[in-house]
Amino acid sequence: MDLRGSRLVLGFGVFVFVATLLDLLTIGVLRSWDHHVIPVARPAGEPSSTWWQALADLGGFAVLTAVLVGTALLHLYRRRPVRQLVRAAVWIAIIEAAIWLTKLAVGRTPPRSHVDRLGDGGMSWPSGHTADSLALLLIAVTLLTTAGTRLDRLTVWAVPVISAGVAVATVHLHYHWPTDTLGGWSLGLVLGLLARRSLRNHTPDAH
Repeated sequence: MDLRGSRLVLGFGVFVFVATLLDLLTIGVLRSWDHHVIPVARPAGEPSSTWWQALADLGGFAVLTAVLVGTALLHLYRRRPVRQLVRAAVWIAIIEAAIWLTKLAVGRTPPRSHVDRLGDGGMSWPSGHTADSLALLLIAVTLLTTAGTRLDRLTVWAVPVISAGVAVATVHLHYHWPTDTLGGWSLGLVLGLLARRSLRNHTPDAH
């Protein structure tokens, strides 16, 4: 992805994030759509599926930690600069702080609470699984690939698709409202691309 393309995608991500947040606060079209997809008052019992759960878990702590640790070990094995791992760790801390501070500020209750309220201590918006799967996997593939290669181009487009799958799974399992995942996906896209640009701008193979 060239610089111009990166800027366009970043702008798109910011637009989606802001638009989704404003819609949430004003009870707009998207928030109404949430209640069509997952009615607040619905029959007892929650959907479950081993396959859907496995897909949702791709954005979970255990899987992403394993991927990041494996990435760090391979990075060191290949004798690449340790400072790149330090920079990546800083970005991971920034990403996690941004996600959790946003969750705390919005305070949206999740579908499984059978209510949809803001500022009520909920942690549903934005979806952390969706945001993390996009942002952290982008960091991982950036460390593992060389700028401009076919593998680099393939992975940078594959990660958002994987994250979209995580988003669909969390909605199917009623962990999140659909707009939670839109907010998480767009936030993860923006933060992940910013981290990617930062890492690439400070690597010997950047060009």
